[in-house]
Amino acid sequence: MTVHDPQEIVERPGSGFSEAEIATIDAARDILRRHARSTAALQSWTMLTDYLALNAVRKRVEVFRVLLLDRKNKLIRDRVMTRGSIDHVPVYVSEVLRSALVLDASAIIMCHNHPSGDPHPSQADIDLTRKIVEACKVMEIVIHDHIIVGFGREKNAFSMRAAGMMGD
Repeated sequence: MTVHDPQEIVERPGSGFSEAEIATIDAARDILRRHARSTAALQSWTMLTDYLALNAVRKRVEVFRVLLLDRKNKLIRDRVMTRGSIDHVPVYVSEVLRSALVLDASAIIMCHNHPSGDPHPSQADIDLTRKIVEACKVMEIVIHDHIIVGFGREKNAFSMRAAGMMGD
């Protein structure tokens, strides 16, 4: 079980999570991470969104993550690229590309959270996604999706791929 950072507990006053619930969330996150590494990350939408939601559950600021995948869509690494503010996270296309190239990833899934709870992408989210898709095309890296999680709940996961917003 992962020992949680006490600062994260204080990060969301009034979250309603007890110490025991936070420990359970951390344990579930670890189980899903191990499972995602041993199986195809895209095996099911539910598994993917549960994993992403559990990682976003206590975040008060936007966090942009990239799931780096091998040729069989197995998770190589889940990398936090950058943390931002309550409604913005700066992301550099070159850093996303560099992470994929260094780890020999053949595909990626981008993800970030919206602490407001609304998972719908902003125009900046759409523009950034299209820039990353274009850059990855040149390097023959597949972008499976950009998923936005609203306040850590699976039912609030928004797939830019399903909405036709990937620009590819």
